[in-house]
Amino acid sequence: MLKRTLRAIFGNFRLKAWALIISLAVWSYASSQVTDEATVRATVSITAPPNYELLHQSETAARVTVVGPRALVSRVRGDLAQNYLQFAYNLTEQDLTDGLATLTIERDWLRPRLPEQEFVQIKLRDITPPQVQVFGSPIRERVLPVKVEGSIEPAEGFRLAGPPSASPLRVTVRGPAIAVDGLESVATRPLALPAVSTRIQQPVSLQDEVEVLLDNGVTITVALEMSPPSVVANVYVTREDEREETFAGVPVLLRATPGFPYEVELSEDTVSVVVRASATNLRKLKPELIKAYVALETLAEEEIEVGGSRPYTERVHVELPADVSYSEALARPERLTVRLKNPAG
Repeated sequence: MLKRTLRAIFGNFRLKAWALIISLAVWSYASSQVTDEATVRATVSITAPPNYELLHQSETAARVTVVGPRALVSRVRGDLAQNYLQFAYNLTEQDLTDGLATLTIERDWLRPRLPEQEFVQIKLRDITPPQVQVFGSPIRERVLPVKVEGSIEPAEGFRLAGPPSASPLRVTVRGPAIAVDGLESVATRPLALPAVSTRIQQPVSLQDEVEVLLDNGVTITVALEMSPPSVVANVYVTREDEREETFAGVPVLLRATPGFPYEVELSEDTVSVVVRASATNLRKLKPELIKAYVALETLAEEEIEVGGSRPYTERVHVELPADVSYSEALARPERLTVRLKNPAG
């Protein structure tokens, strides 16, 4: 029984082995000839011509249906991370006559990472999107003046001696013509300099990006190359010119120590005050903020007989608010007659 079973299994072994080999070969051939399809992602790479810069590309990838032998399609589907499929096109100057170009993605753009004998077995269909829009611009170089930007506020009583300047005054700008041709000057990064009261020389970098509106309505940011990339901003200030202003009718006050022993009469109750200061400081002054006074402290020691009086000529002092800077503040008249009386008891 056992011998009969073994003869059934191993009998004609060579013939059975050949049959198995032939079956596997037929199955492998049939599998290779069965077609399959898959929709995969392919990168889209556009290269600008020499001395041009590509500023805009509407699509960086496309979806495409791949048709071919099942095994090959399976490889393409499974190895997308290896970028098996890439559409690549080298732009010419003729393509960019007006800067903007709309290109149809063609099969001959395809740069597969597959052996040629395998690639020829693949067919493509349904490329989405079918077109890519690009914008390129020739590279231009110009020498332009520098404009110092920012908020520069002189300190109180000072003014800018002139517009801020840059050293060097001009720089070389290189970049796409669509951006460079529209520039009249190059701006610095904004400065913030409050309360400037002395000359300032401060390094500052240049603004090396500009926004450009393309013909298709797309706004892009264009990077520029500056040489040198930074300048020194020079800020000069000087004191404001001073002028005189007269404030009339300022009341004259009396300042004395407590218990001053005499009655006081002034020859005038009010004076005019002449202030010499910058226009900025003069604008701060209002008549009610100005103090004019006569100091009586030293007269307390005078000896006047009972019922008698005595005149004194005293200076009128002027006091202005602490936040007002001035070079001169005088009362007119500068001195008043002060009569002290020692009344009878």
